[in-house]
Parts: sequence; structure tokens; C-alpha cells
Amino acid sequence: MSIDWDGYEIYHPGVFGPLNTLPRREARQAFVRLMEAKPARIVMLGRLLKANGVELGTDDAAIQDLNDWFRAGVQGDPDKPGRLLPDWYSVVNDVGLFLGDVMIERHPNLRWEFFTWGKKNVSYQHHVIMVFGTEDPKFKTNDDIDIAVAVYGHRIIGGEDVDHEEFWRWLRIIALEA
Repeated sequence: MSIDWDGYEIYHPGVFGPLNTLPRREARQAFVRLMEAKPARIVMLGRLLKANGVELGTDDAAIQDLNDWFRAGVQGDPDKPGRLLPDWYSVVNDVGLFLGDVMIERHPNLRWEFFTWGKKNVSYQHHVIMVFGTEDPKFKTNDDIDIAVAVYGHRIIGGEDVDHEEFWRWLRIIALEA
């Protein structure tokens, strides 16, 4: 599938390196910038989808259309086997932000949060959807939707058998946890 990028602008987080290795202040600033940019990123995703014949929406059918478009379009980097083409990491980020907002829209007790519990946690210093927010770090259940979308993309380009309703399935799972 050929993607019409229609002026799609790559998101630049303003930091270099994995978020979990950055000083807390720098990682938190990246989180704040991302949350401020979130509405514009979702508009950018909608524009990209529209250029490719897909309407961005929050109902289950539109979520499935997004999933189908992503699954058919995501591309690996021929120069770096196992990695996505660089532009696709920005799309992954935008899809994650959109799906996270859909989760929050459907379950208002959820929220975006800068995750700081457990330096060995894969989501450390990432933007996550908090599911159960207690003061005890061992109960800080979160959904790192950005990582989930990236892993899904890697599985697709790796030729793995993937769930064709993955995004919709995540929404069903979060409904059980919310």
C-alpha cells in the first residue's frame, strides 16, 4: 500500500535519547510538550488518514478502519531490519495519542500521566494512561499505548500473525480495567 503523506509533519519531541534515560526534568518537559501538542497531532493524524481515504473517528467501526489502514500501510526500514521507517514512529505516536484519548473519552476515570514509578519499568518517564491510581507504586497500573502501537507495528513488519482487530481489542480490555 502506498501512503499519501499529504504534508504530514513529523513530531519532534525536543529531546534525544530514550525517555527512561533522560534526567527527570528533561523527560517531564518532553511530556508537557507532547500533551500540549496532542490536539494538533490528532488533527495531523486525521489529515493523513483523510488523504488515504480513511475518516478518523471514535466509534468502533472507525477504530477498525484506523487499525486496517495502519496494518496495511506500516513499513519497515530497509536499512535497519526490524525497525520501522522513521516517519512511522511519528505516526505510531499520533495513533497512540488518539487511542489514549478515545480510552479517556469512553472512561473518564482514566487520565494521561507522566509515569515515574519504577526506573526498571518499560514505561518509566513515558506518557501513559493510568488505570488504577493508588499511592502504592506496585499498584500503578498503566497502559503505555504508544509502546503497544510500536510493538504492533514491529510485529506487522516482521511478518508475524497479528490480530486484525488489535486497536479495538485494546479498547475492550481497557474497558474491563477502567
